[in-house]
Amino acid sequence: MQKKYIVLLLLLFPVCLCNCQSIIDTVSYRFVYDVQAKVFERSAKSSPDLHYLDIGKTGVSHYYSTWQRRRFEILDSLSRIGGSMQDYDRVRHEQGVEPSYFSYYVYKNYPQKGIQTIDYVSMEIFQYQEPMGQDWELVEGDTIILEHPCQKAVCHYHGKTWTAFYAMDIPISEGPWKLCGLPGLILRAYDSDGAFFFNCIGIRKDVKEQITMMNEKRMVMKPEQVHKLIELIDTNPDQYNASRGHYSKSTIIDKNGRERPFTLPKYAYYEFYSKE
Repeated sequence: MQKKYIVLLLLLFPVCLCNCQSIIDTVSYRFVYDVQAKVFERSAKSSPDLHYLDIGKTGVSHYYSTWQRRRFEILDSLSRIGGSMQDYDRVRHEQGVEPSYFSYYVYKNYPQKGIQTIDYVSMEIFQYQEPMGQDWELVEGDTIILEHPCQKAVCHYHGKTWTAFYAMDIPISEGPWKLCGLPGLILRAYDSDGAFFFNCIGIRKDVKEQITMMNEKRMVMKPEQVHKLIELIDTNPDQYNASRGHYSKSTIIDKNGRERPFTLPKYAYYEFYSKE
């Protein structure tokens, strides 16, 4: 089927992040996670991604997709010189940058200890703050990850059930995405739906890079409001655009030349605030 998308460019390529950054800490440890995540709820397979958890000297942490970050950097560099989306595709393939569907930038213990700040990049940059941590239940089960003995724990968080394996010999109460609060670093975690799987594959010390936060304008609101808007963007971007004063019509043209509404399957989400 031949498809013709009449949508805003930002729907396909979210807002670019410029090089204007604020430094909030310096990286002491970097934990590298191989991530397997479903894009849509009924996907038969998962998509790979590569995520970093950077731990700062003052206790601030930053969790993000390296592929997403590099993707935005390429978009920003090309936009400064008037590059096209064809240029973007070419450069991305040349540099081996894979697509990422992880839109969270999670800053823990920021702006203060026990609080996390989330930048969620979609058609806009949304930001919200909330308390850190989950109410974990320590259960029987153990394994070894990267030569570190790990214990098992389970929690229910924002509408989903998560299982984690944490290393007590790495006494950092941190983990991938928003997961944290155990007496050791979470090296592996997955949800009960089989949609998301985080697995630590590397530990780096003395990285000496900076933890930064972009300076772009954000829509700051409560987490429940942000996720309600994200679901609206995913299911009905035209309605969201109209609410912001931008009118568009998303359609496809089938092989017979007929115009039909453009729809996507239901996305898989890391959390559901409506199911608390």
